[in-house]
Amino acid sequence: MPYSHALPGPSGPPVSINDQIERLIQRGLEIQDAQRAFRFLSNVSYYRLQGYLRPFLDHTGYTHPKPFLAGSSFESVVKRYEFDSGLRNLLLEAFNRIEVSIRTQWTYHLSFTHSGGQFSHLNPTFFYSGHSQNLEEMRQWYQRHGKASHLYDFADCPTWALAEVMTLGQLSRWYGDSIKQVRRAVANHYQLHESILRSLLRHLSLARNICAHHERFWDRNFITKLRIPTRMGQHKRPGSFFNTTGTGKPYNTLVMTAYLNMIIAGNSEWSGRLVSLMDSHSEIPEHEMGFVPGWRDLAIWRR
Repeated sequence: MPYSHALPGPSGPPVSINDQIERLIQRGLEIQDAQRAFRFLSNVSYYRLQGYLRPFLDHTGYTHPKPFLAGSSFESVVKRYEFDSGLRNLLLEAFNRIEVSIRTQWTYHLSFTHSGGQFSHLNPTFFYSGHSQNLEEMRQWYQRHGKASHLYDFADCPTWALAEVMTLGQLSRWYGDSIKQVRRAVANHYQLHESILRSLLRHLSLARNICAHHERFWDRNFITKLRIPTRMGQHKRPGSFFNTTGTGKPYNTLVMTAYLNMIIAGNSEWSGRLVSLMDSHSEIPEHEMGFVPGWRDLAIWRR
């Protein structure tokens, strides 16, 4: 019989899925379709599901494991899980578009606009103190992951080919260590200040990793927060788009992701899909994601 980690934590002996379901029922979770619950827990481990169960727990007492709030259902937990999965997929699509665009802009301005040439990444005059470390780390990464994708040895690999092997985190570090003239040229393409783009790339590399590794995103509280821009394309008061108190919540990440996708794609299609996702999950407590009151009426979200 299939089994997973014990309830409530991972340190005990394994427990069958039928017993997992029985224990959830004993703690007050409504499960109307045991077959559906069994199928779900056969494919999504109980340990993984715990983060989605937590908002439905009654934390008022000292009972362990904690009971569920009255009216909590397995179906509600599954909806929360499916929403988070849909949000991560939507974000990954957007992050991929952003990553490809940043690679293109950075290599173009480094090698062509500023005359760095095809091996501009090797020239320390285009970088600050982190260049030698970044270069050595990139050499090792290229040997492990990049050489099979290209015809070049590392020493002969042009900057624009090397950038295609970089992760978003690596690209963020290379951009951040580039001289200010290069950073400004790249940031101007997105109509942002270079310091904002630097902060944003550091933040997005973490957000992308969370999504790529299927970690819970919807109620994340980021330690590495993005800076709120005072200049943002044609928007005269972009600060009004953001949550200025809950700056670590996902909402601000969504705002900047929507903005960059508008600049890159030339339309608000991604923003519209995010709004549609939120509309289709009215059960999601938007305030816990950091959404500001009346956010749908803001220019950044208008379709």
